Amino acid sequence: MSFNLFGKKEKGLPGGVFIDKTYISTSAKMNACLDLAKVSPGTVFIAWFPDTARKFKDFFRQHGIDESSITESRYVHTALLQHKIPVFIEHYPLHTKEMELIQNWDQQEIVVFSAMDEPLFKHFGSEKMIPFMKLLGMKEAEAIEHSMVSRSIIKGQEKIASQVSFEQTANSQAEWMEKNIK
Repeated sequence: MSFNLFGKKEKGLPGGVFIDKTYISTSAKMNACLDLAKVSPGTVFIAWFPDTARKFKDFFRQHGIDESSITESRYVHTALLQHKIPVFIEHYPLHTKEMELIQNWDQQEIVVFSAMDEPLFKHFGSEKMIPFMKLLGMKEAEAIEHSMVSRSIIKGQEKIASQVSFEQTANSQAEWMEKNIK
């Protein structure tokens, strides 16, 4: 019998299509993506920013994994996803942009790999949470995965959206945050 400590899982929520796997560090996230690429070669890893795509391609190449499974979101189209599993390797700071990209996709759920040391999370004070998570015994290779986390990320993205008057493009999440958050 479950006491439903975190409340009922709410299906049909806007953005409920995303399943977040959040790691303490970017290196742990990258290793998790590498492991997924090894066991599931039909995965397409999607980066929102060119710098992220480049880092992941370099990392995959160093570990003998085909880098062609990594692409930038601007090159993603439904034909590319046929018989493939799309996985995001970062969040875009604006939830509406994520939803625009996936609106015509067939997937019911899409995994997003994130790290607490990324600029999006740092904007909301994650650097204070990392030591606490380690103190609680969270291992570097463990992911936090819960619908509450996904909803919190969406709420954070909505707060960021309210701070952006005119969106400027960027090559990395850090650059995007610097250019667009006033």
